[in-house]
Amino acid sequence: MEGPLSNFVSAGFLVTRAVDRPPGSETDLSPARTVSASPCIAPFLPGTWCIEWTGDTREQRIDDAAAFGLDSGALDELILWATPRIDRSLRWPNVIFDLDTATELTGRFLPSLADVRVLELALHRSMTDGFCRKAEPPPARPGFARNGRQGIHEMILERRAPVDGGRVLGFEPLVFNHSLSCSWLCNGLDAEIHRALGIRPNRHGLIETFDQARRSIEHISRDDVGAEPGLWLPWLIVDHTLAETAG
Repeated sequence: MEGPLSNFVSAGFLVTRAVDRPPGSETDLSPARTVSASPCIAPFLPGTWCIEWTGDTREQRIDDAAAFGLDSGALDELILWATPRIDRSLRWPNVIFDLDTATELTGRFLPSLADVRVLELALHRSMTDGFCRKAEPPPARPGFARNGRQGIHEMILERRAPVDGGRVLGFEPLVFNHSLSCSWLCNGLDAEIHRALGIRPNRHGLIETFDQARRSIEHISRDDVGAEPGLWLPWLIVDHTLAETAG
């Protein structure tokens, strides 16, 4: 990766699982298994389904818990653990404030999952102001409460550098439109970037350098490419999974 981590601002931690390459991405470019910060591709813990007062049905909560191998009893324990932590060590809807909380979460609820990942998301300092302007919720209308900020926005406003000791995996182009959504892998943009710029995903299915990622974002954001509308940015992904970083 080009440049030290001090050039980046942490957007918090995500607990997820490695996933199969999404349909539509190029089999000869991206690996069969990858990690992603996109909710279109990967499951995350926590989520709205872990918070007692959200509108998720019991059936939805059970389905989401099953993605992490959790039964109904473990789900109930998780809800009791997560609910009082929202807006404190957990940020809406799936961001974890610090590595200690992420480690506690995985150790307590996911000790036997071999493919669990603790990822830190970060954004280059040169791009944080533009992101925060886009991410700021609109003012509340009279009689309505102000919409809350997304957790990654709150974390960027903290202006903290990424935590040392993780393994830098690369950059994932992601689009923000009220929240993070599609990845470049969602609709085959890896093939478009390779065709137009000659940039290939690395062995993690991500872009290797910030310069390559910045150029990719500039191309993806062109109207003639037809990517998902919104603010595309290159998000750095750092792996803090103990099993990965211990060696």
